Amino acid sequence: MIILFPDELIVKNTTNIKYQQAEVQPSAPILEPKFHWELPRINMYGSVVKTKNGYEMYYQCGNALRIGYAVSVDGLNWERPMINSTDFNGPPQQIIPDCGETACQGVPVLKEGQELTNLVAGYHMPSIIHDAKSTKPYKLFAFGEEGYRVLFSANGKQFSEYPVNPAIELLTYKNSYTNKIWCSDVAPCIQDGQGYTAMVKTYIIDEQNRTRRCVGRSTSNDFEEWSEVETIWIPGASEDAIANCRGYKWADFYGLCPFRYGNGYLGFLWLFEIEKELPHGTNLGKIEVFLAYSPDGKQWNRIQDKPLIPWDLNFGDEGGMVTTPSAPIFDEGEIKLYYSDCNYEHGYAEKDFTKPIAEPTWVVRCARLKKERLVGAHSNNGLIVLKAVNFQQGRTRFNVSCESGAVHLEYRKAGELISTQKIENIDQTDFWLESPKSSDIELSIRLNHATLYAIEVS
Repeated sequence: MIILFPDELIVKNTTNIKYQQAEVQPSAPILEPKFHWELPRINMYGSVVKTKNGYEMYYQCGNALRIGYAVSVDGLNWERPMINSTDFNGPPQQIIPDCGETACQGVPVLKEGQELTNLVAGYHMPSIIHDAKSTKPYKLFAFGEEGYRVLFSANGKQFSEYPVNPAIELLTYKNSYTNKIWCSDVAPCIQDGQGYTAMVKTYIIDEQNRTRRCVGRSTSNDFEEWSEVETIWIPGASEDAIANCRGYKWADFYGLCPFRYGNGYLGFLWLFEIEKELPHGTNLGKIEVFLAYSPDGKQWNRIQDKPLIPWDLNFGDEGGMVTTPSAPIFDEGEIKLYYSDCNYEHGYAEKDFTKPIAEPTWVVRCARLKKERLVGAHSNNGLIVLKAVNFQQGRTRFNVSCESGAVHLEYRKAGELISTQKIENIDQTDFWLESPKSSDIELSIRLNHATLYAIEVS
């Protein structure tokens, strides 16, 4: 059993504990626009999955209605194989002619007007779910014609449409005060237990008659039939305060990418910090990524009021937007946190955008964190009490940082203290201790100038 923080299932109570997120450092691009069909953008409206083929990346590029494919051995150095014939004269959803997966196993034969590319589909905001046990292990959830659509693939390179698409019909929201109609076009999707969950963008009209982006939720048992979308998280005063501190007027939830983490969920929250609504289009502003937590996938809160990946991390003041894939990659010894950022603001494509951008660019990057260290329980003098657990194997691993402090452990059975231990002056992801061999032991953990990231009871 591994306990990752935050935790509301095994943790009985805490005193004077703060949850701290990782410090993400600037990083060089690992993928930049290369082909004409990718220009001017490559961004992580998409997914990175790890399969028998290695690391596979599905990213958005070009006109934001193209899905590119890349593959890597180590997750850092990427290749873009030319795998599909593409007809750029066709409608976005038909740029990859249906040739059947069997026929496309080799290099496809180009017909007149077609070009060989690394594109796999023509949709917006793709989420890829890989389930090796399925006969169609690659499932694609994306925004396209008439709403959210689902597709299937045996090899992850050629996809077939679900015949009853759209799986979720187009969601539109009219603001009667501005007479504008807003469309839901962002919905990161994950496999959640035996089913699937999509965090669908919804909208409300606030007391100032502004259209506000919110987080909605839809679920499916089979990836084909989806529940009615329910709004579960609405931006409020605390989000607006963050935007105000960054020099903006208010903040919306542009998207939420949830993933299972320990006994609960973490999520990459894309916070849209808005300067104004453009007269003939969308909002002008910047997007940065915050880390959020939920015990059940429905009730969400930010870990901290500071961004996990700020818009100025790599581009400085010229930074504009940061987006992430559906989830990070959890390798054996580290976390690969993929993200993309650009040097221009949201609203750049609108005719009311007047700021000159010399060389607009949007690239993909990878931050590397020590394993299990997305969030840590920190305190200078705090207490964590776990519910009774089984310590019958007699070994416990701690992922802990207390280089100038200590962690005091007390083991109790039926309320009686049976053992104590102390960890001090270390920073290790795999610090093992011999623990009492017994079931139904309650462990109390006192942190003195220490951060605890994970506990593994074996």
